[in-house]
Formats: sequence, structure tokens, C-alpha cells
Amino acid sequence: MAERTRLGDILFAHDYPFLHAPDGTVYSDRGDWPWQHYLAFAGSITVASRAEALPDASRPGLTDVTRAQVAYEAMPSLSGPWIRYSNRPRARRRMRALIQRADAVVARLPSELGTLAVEVAERTGTPYAVELVTCTWDALWNYGTWQGKAYAPISWWKTRRVVRRAPFVLYVTQQFLQRRYPTRGRRVGCSDVELPELDRAVLERRLERTSAGDPFRIGTIAALTVRFKGIQTALKALGRIEESLPPFEFHVLGAGDPAPWRELAAQHGVAAETQFDGTLPPGEPVREWLDSIDLYVQPSFQEGLPRGLVEALSRACPALGSTAGGIPELLEPGCLHAPGDAERLGELVVRAAADRAWRAAQAHRNFEVAGRYTKEELDRVRAGFWDGFARSVRG
Repeated sequence: MAERTRLGDILFAHDYPFLHAPDGTVYSDRGDWPWQHYLAFAGSITVASRAEALPDASRPGLTDVTRAQVAYEAMPSLSGPWIRYSNRPRARRRMRALIQRADAVVARLPSELGTLAVEVAERTGTPYAVELVTCTWDALWNYGTWQGKAYAPISWWKTRRVVRRAPFVLYVTQQFLQRRYPTRGRRVGCSDVELPELDRAVLERRLERTSAGDPFRIGTIAALTVRFKGIQTALKALGRIEESLPPFEFHVLGAGDPAPWRELAAQHGVAAETQFDGTLPPGEPVREWLDSIDLYVQPSFQEGLPRGLVEALSRACPALGSTAGGIPELLEPGCLHAPGDAERLGELVVRAAADRAWRAAQAHRNFEVAGRYTKEELDRVRAGFWDGFARSVRG
């Protein structure tokens, strides 16, 4: 294999608020971040992001994202209707100082800081690439506030404009985001999900499981800190169809406070059946959890390409999902429902629980689809894209 082109420091810009402990350790409440993807072509990363003080690092559900080659720089927040403008001059000055020390910029969109980083990079002549991970219209329209809905068309226009003229764009979907946010630059579709090499023994065990089933276990992976993963839709659907199902359990794997969700489950009459399993280390523990599930559901209101669903497919798990984002790239049309359509989701769950032949067919089909997302395949695609970017920077 030819030696890869390497850069020095790259600046990564995104709105996510990393959590900073007093001892200098940095945490994430949404799992690990794929810094290894960038360190494959750069010596170090400067992360320009929002920051929150973390007085108590013992809070459950946190992941230590401190790395020797990754420096976290706190930026003024631009995520709000008023501070988006009042903080902008200060944020621009700070962003400019950081970019002037970097070889190149990677802006993860949609985000206000990512958009600002592109603006500054263009003005300073700094090479940049864009990663597009979800649709900003879907994210803001489903955020739940009138401010989000009002800002959705503005953010959509800004993101679309940035992506169109970006010289390099990495999409996490194969079709959905590309259609909504086309570009004139070099582009690639490459999920940030990384699956180990698939083992057909997983499929064989799944097929044995489809003939078992008491209780029938339904599951989803979703952070409890957000509502756009659609847990509320699943609870409403299960409440509607409880009497039409065999004995069942609904399991939710994800970080956050389960108390509000337990209250909602009680309102829908499924408190006894709903279990919140907290968090698990990535890798084998999550795979074992998925192996215990009979039906995976992804009732999201917004998505790029959901990691949990892809991992479920790799365990040959029958699955249902909404039509949000890239989910239709993963599931058959007959497995989909409109975001928020609890009635349709309930109908699909009843069918899945009653039809063992359907579950077996979906196990075969989903296992084959997951083969597109193995680490070896995605690393090859991703390496080609970032190597082309690095050569462009050096050239």
C-alpha cells in the first residue's frame, strides 16, 4: 500500500458541547468520537467546540474522550436565537486565531461553529472539508421549540449553500443527504459506523432465536437526553397494541435520566414492560445486548445513518424504522413508518411479533445489508477520501 499523505494539525469544528472536568479530562455524553479517522492523515487535532463545566465526573453515561493528540478549545456558543449574533464577532476572532495555526479545517455540519469555520477558512485561504451528518431542517423542525422551527429554513439554506461550494464533502448516507444538499466538490458517502467482520454464526443463532420468544423483546438504542430518537413514538405505539402482543418487554439502551420516560411509559400503560438498561461499553457488550433483542425499532424524527440500527442489522436482528434520514437506505419499504406515526408503527410491531417467517426472512436480509458497513470496507472508502484531501492540501 502506498504511503499516505500526512498533515500536521487540523482544526475540527462542531457545536457539540464537550464536558470539561476540573482535572482537565474531557468527556462526552453521546459516546466516543472517531478521532482515529482524522489522526490517520494528521498528526494532531484541535477541536473548536462549545464547552460545559463538569463538576462531577462520576455522572453516569459519560465517555472519556481525552486523547494525547487531541486538544479541545472552548468556543463562544452560537446555538441560540440571540447569542448567534451577539457572540459572533468574538467567536470569529477566536476561530481565526485557531485556523491560522492549522494546516486544514474539517467542519462537521450542520452546526453554527462548523459554518463559521468554513467562512473563516475561505477568507484566510485555508483548505477545508465538510462532513454532513444529518439534515438541519429535520433537526430544527423537530427540536420542539418555535425558535427551532423559525430558524429551520434559514439553517437549511445556509448549510445547503456551504455544502454546494465545498471542495470536499463526506456524507454519512449514500443518497438521502446527497439529494438534499448537493455539492460541486469531490464527494463520498461513508457512514461513521464501523462493524467488525461479520460472522455467519451470528445469523445462525438469530434464526434459532426466531422460533423462541417469551417474552418477546423489543429494543432501541437512544440517548435519553434527546427526543428526536422517537422513544415517545415507540411508547405510544406499544400502549396502543399491548393487548395484541404476546408477553413482551421494551428495552432502551442509552445514557440519560430515565425518570421522565418512565412517567411517559406509565401514561401509555406500559411501565411494567419498559426497561431502561443504561449504557454499555462499545463493542461486544452492545452486540450481546442486541443478540437478546427479538425486534429492533428506530422510530426517529431525524437521522443521518443511525449507528444503532446498523449494528442491529449486523446481528441479523429484524428491524423497523421511520422514514427519517438515511433509514430507508437500510430497511425495506414495508418496514417503515412516517416519523411520529405510532399507529403504523404499532401495526408493524404486531406483524413482526406474530410472523416468525417474516422475522427469519428479515434476519437473512438485514445480515447481508450490514456487510456494506464493515470496518474494512468503510476504512477503504474513507482512507481514499481523506488521502485525496490531504494531497490537495499539500499540493
